[in-house]
Amino acid sequence: MTCPFLHEAQVKYCRTATIRKLIPLAQAGRTEEKCASAQHRTCKVFQTQPPMEECGVLGPCPYLRESLMQYCGAAPVTKLVPYSESLLSRCGNDSFRYCELYLSMARPSMAEEDVDGMAMPDRLRYTSNHMWLDVSEDGVCHAGIDAFLSRVLGPIDRLTFVQLKGRHRPTAVLTVSGVDLEVTFPNPFLLTCCNLYLRANPSRLTYEPYTAGWLFEGQPSPETLENLLEGAAARKWMEQEQRRMNEFLQQEQVAQSGTMADGGLFAASLAHRLDRDRMLVLFHEFFSPYAS
Repeated sequence: MTCPFLHEAQVKYCRTATIRKLIPLAQAGRTEEKCASAQHRTCKVFQTQPPMEECGVLGPCPYLRESLMQYCGAAPVTKLVPYSESLLSRCGNDSFRYCELYLSMARPSMAEEDVDGMAMPDRLRYTSNHMWLDVSEDGVCHAGIDAFLSRVLGPIDRLTFVQLKGRHRPTAVLTVSGVDLEVTFPNPFLLTCCNLYLRANPSRLTYEPYTAGWLFEGQPSPETLENLLEGAAARKWMEQEQRRMNEFLQQEQVAQSGTMADGGLFAASLAHRLDRDRMLVLFHEFFSPYAS
């Protein structure tokens, strides 16, 4: 699947010009254009070049080149990119679902599955410390935090990426109420990109955890997929996690502070209602890479 905003354009350019200017070809009347007809001999750039024996009198300019380009129709400024370039590679596969421009322009509907009110898309795999992984058909993966963790966190003050590229267990540091909390994908993969937009607007991490709030992009290995949950097993695990959270809050006497919602689902922005020590205890229990 390709991005609906990905477009193609056939362009021409002069091989000898000082500055390469890409000009979209007219759909009709190409033979009347100066470069494609005998009029090319009146071009000042052509006249400065050494004579070419194979250059015909009536044919197109021998320095005329054509190329098929692609560009993003959602971008405010059109930038033509050759197919050989990797800049727009995301547009040609399922990864476009995580593109900032696509999300802001298309505003795709989020018809997500949920478990007792907790959003949990079936197409994703989940880790025991409440992160998700999405692997596209061409082998590119995206990872982020799930709705359970985003509900606990609430608004985030600051986000910092520990690594930007390389083979790692990718980690980000989230600052909540002045407390630094590390979220780490528990299995390693080749990290190729981080969602740097989140540094300017970290709230998207918790408000849109499965789309614009993605954290890491990379190339997975078989090890990356080990011990991940999906399908019915993931839904059953989420039900257990919600019960375990409520039990934990009761044991920590957090319920008396009014942080538990009636009906069993814990209150949103829970981390903001805890002191530093209890926040760290909760985070270690549920969201460390070694959480069970």
